Amino acid sequence: MIKRLLILSLLYLPVSALYSQNTFTIAEVNYMLSPSNSYVQKDTTSDAHFISGFVNAPIVISKKSTLLTGIRGNAWKVAYSPKQVWPENYYSLGLTLGYNHKFNENKSFLFIFLPRLNSDYKNINSNALQLGFFTTYSKRSSEKFLWKVGMYFNTEFFGPFVVPLFGLNWDVSSKLSITGDLPIYAKIRYKIHDNFSTGIGYIALVSSYRISSEFNDAYTSRYAIEPYVFAEVKFLKQLYLNGKFGYTMGRKYPVYAKDDRLDWQLSFIKFGDERTQLNPEIQENIFFELGLAFKVEVSDKD
Repeated sequence: MIKRLLILSLLYLPVSALYSQNTFTIAEVNYMLSPSNSYVQKDTTSDAHFISGFVNAPIVISKKSTLLTGIRGNAWKVAYSPKQVWPENYYSLGLTLGYNHKFNENKSFLFIFLPRLNSDYKNINSNALQLGFFTTYSKRSSEKFLWKVGMYFNTEFFGPFVVPLFGLNWDVSSKLSITGDLPIYAKIRYKIHDNFSTGIGYIALVSSYRISSEFNDAYTSRYAIEPYVFAEVKFLKQLYLNGKFGYTMGRKYPVYAKDDRLDWQLSFIKFGDERTQLNPEIQENIFFELGLAFKVEVSDKD
């Protein structure tokens, strides 16, 4: 029961980590592989591939105000063996439109609007559109500790999705730091060298994609909690190469009919869930990830 509650409560927002570090990420691309996945249906296996990336272009209005603009996208492929009736390829393309305001050197407010198109892209229409936002209020209580409260909302295809947030940036020492926007993600980083760090973390994934064409706008979801170990190398001043090895806890790739929805979902609490899953259940498995990022150093007191 405890494991189930943890799995249900840790939910994902890709943009959450971009504005909560001592660096600002201008651009990033990542590739993840989860090989030889098994299913409840014993004669089925798959390889899952996930490529994601984004570009951010902040526009400074004044010392206190900054507009945040950008684009982001991903491609998700589940290669079945033997081949299944369900599509193997899903895509997402979205805009990042935000505003950050600093009241003073210790307090700030962030709002990001997140429209996107999520589907197999075989027949793109308004049924593939999702509208979401992410907002936080931050306060620095000491030189080494900053806390945040906020909320994430998105019109997922399974229903309205709301996640209350609590975040922190804590420089425990000159080498050890803890960051996170709970329950979305958390990371403990240990800096071995100015150009090399390692640590542990988790990220929780929730996203849904429309299945068009002959499937009558059904939808599927990509859902998992991914605890991992990581290593990151800084080179060429502002480029970072990172690698992760982890495990997909509580992973689900369910397919539901278009109108088979929740009333709404608040974090791990589902209201009105009487859905019928149409496809076999995937099992947990390991994953590998490689990423390349371009970052610039920032200070939340600038």
